[in-house]
Amino acid sequence: MAGACNYGHTIVSMAESRALRDGMEATLNTRYSTLDVEGDNSLLIVAVKGEIGMPWRIKIVINDIQQLFKQASNSKLLHVYREANLAADWLSKLGHSTTGTWTNVDYGSADLRLIVNEDRIGRSLVRREA
Repeated sequence: MAGACNYGHTIVSMAESRALRDGMEATLNTRYSTLDVEGDNSLLIVAVKGEIGMPWRIKIVINDIQQLFKQASNSKLLHVYREANLAADWLSKLGHSTTGTWTNVDYGSADLRLIVNEDRIGRSLVRREA
């Protein structure tokens, strides 16, 4: 499943934390219980892990994410560099261009399908301009 949402005019940390929370909720609602979450926002990752104090603007969302991780068994939260997070980057761009929420179980786009398939087999992709 893939998804994107336009959160309107907000700070980056709020949009990224909401996207993480919404994605985790959607995944857990499909009855998956083990999550391997990779994110390129290191501030968000360390805040969720409790390694730094939470930025006040996203404290409630971070608390929600931490509660969702408690529902998931054997889950991981890892920082990856942006170049290793091309699917999220692609979906972020889609979120900016949509007016609501977009979800698709079969990765409706050939470009997104290529990114996900290459990631599955461990190939690195070079970031391309849109």
